[in-house]
Amino acid sequence: MLDPRLFTPLPPAERQTLGASYLAFVRERDGEPDLTRRTLARREAWFEKLRSDPVPPWTGERIDPARFKQWHLGERPLRDASPLAIWLVAIARANEGEEWGVDYLLDRGGFQGLGRHGTLQPRDFADLEETYHTRIFKEIVRLFGLDFELRPPPRPIQQSVKLMAYLPEALSFTLLAAGELMGTIAFLELAQRAERLLRDQPEVLARIRDLLDEILVDEVGHVTYLLGSMGPTRLSVVRATAKAYQRFTRRSYYKGMRDDSVLQFMMQGIDNYSLALFPERVLRRAFVPKEYWPAESRAA
Repeated sequence: MLDPRLFTPLPPAERQTLGASYLAFVRERDGEPDLTRRTLARREAWFEKLRSDPVPPWTGERIDPARFKQWHLGERPLRDASPLAIWLVAIARANEGEEWGVDYLLDRGGFQGLGRHGTLQPRDFADLEETYHTRIFKEIVRLFGLDFELRPPPRPIQQSVKLMAYLPEALSFTLLAAGELMGTIAFLELAQRAERLLRDQPEVLARIRDLLDEILVDEVGHVTYLLGSMGPTRLSVVRATAKAYQRFTRRSYYKGMRDDSVLQFMMQGIDNYSLALFPERVLRRAFVPKEYWPAESRAA
């Protein structure tokens, strides 16, 4: 069920302090940023620990790397792929538009200047967080003996990113919020599909759950910060814009998949958007203003 609180402006006092609250949160979660290398200290430490952890063995279906590459690049139709292979193709494609867009924006100084005026702003940290998501998706596919290189996103997506880079911040962030909202539902769908596909491989599933949680924690925080910063007019268009994004991206990212269940999940998730859709373990690690907490998950 839709949570209308997410699309109702926060009280003025809360909106005035939201940026400082978000900055305090991400500085604690991410650690010191290195703008030259585009890294975050605690994220780098997290990846170092990940590499030192034993990798659980995959004993299930073997997927031929050459075929996987063809499926991923759209050179071979997905109708002859197994459900696991289709999910892995979706994982490999999941961040291609975002990765391209973040690289483009960071080359221009990010959405908010990357400290150009002497201090980092909330979206500067979010831009740097996004750089880690493709690395996480690569870790997932490597569990199955596979790898991938990102495809360039379709030209219209490239053009939409460039448009956001030049629009006034209020309008740009409204469009960005719609994309981030859609992204949280897309990543949630991938996580739920993993639970179904990998239930007989509990060690692999546990590692993938942890990896996808890292992305969901970031993305939920991006959505709640952006929504929390908006007034009623901007909030009123976010979900409709997210649905329009989803209809468009389906033609590229989900092309060739055998049913419409993913599209239905996405549209229902946007129509009924609520933080209650997400696991409580994710919400308790994410940036969630107190006004947005689902009643059944409220902190004591």
